[in-house]
Amino acid sequence: MVGRSMTRHLPTEERRLQILTAARECLLERGYHATRVEEIARTAGLSKGAVYFHFENKRALLEALVEDEFARAQAIFADAAASPSPLMAMAGAFVAFLGQPGDARHRFFVLTGALAVEDIDLRERLRTHHERLLSRMADVFAGFARAAGRPLPDPSATAVLVKAMADGLQGAFAMGFEFDRARLLTAGLTLLQSGLLGADPLATLSGVAPESG
Repeated sequence: MVGRSMTRHLPTEERRLQILTAARECLLERGYHATRVEEIARTAGLSKGAVYFHFENKRALLEALVEDEFARAQAIFADAAASPSPLMAMAGAFVAFLGQPGDARHRFFVLTGALAVEDIDLRERLRTHHERLLSRMADVFAGFARAAGRPLPDPSATAVLVKAMADGLQGAFAMGFEFDRARLLTAGLTLLQSGLLGADPLATLSGVAPESG
């Protein structure tokens, strides 16, 4: 791992991004517990003191990476909720959030999930962020179904299932799985539309044919 060239007089946000980019790289290469702040500083092309000026310790770096990732997700889904075509926007938001299969954020997603298994504080932090995303998604699904004249019986459960698919894709991408994003968008939108506007699931399960339009 070769350190980046030293840069000076960057604005605070740019410096912060420089450090976090290096931190993510180091955490993914060596793992959280094996990574030292000195290595992060060297990768960023900075002194250790410069890193500590912006972040108290390695834990603060990890938490900042988590916060930035969920802030990005919240912004994407907030835009989808405000769209005149929220379902299409939501599908596009998922593709935008996933990015490319090789993006480092997929492995970071797996890394934080693994750490959270034994870290109660991190687990609670992740859980809170996931619940906020699910709430926003549920609102979008409920609004779309209501506008289409087919109220959704359980928007929250629908959001959980859809998000689980996205989480599963992140895990698959982290392991090197690749798939065309345009096809994922088309299939995902079709699945959402047919699920939100299709047959009454309770009637289907009971063997009663749904009423025709």
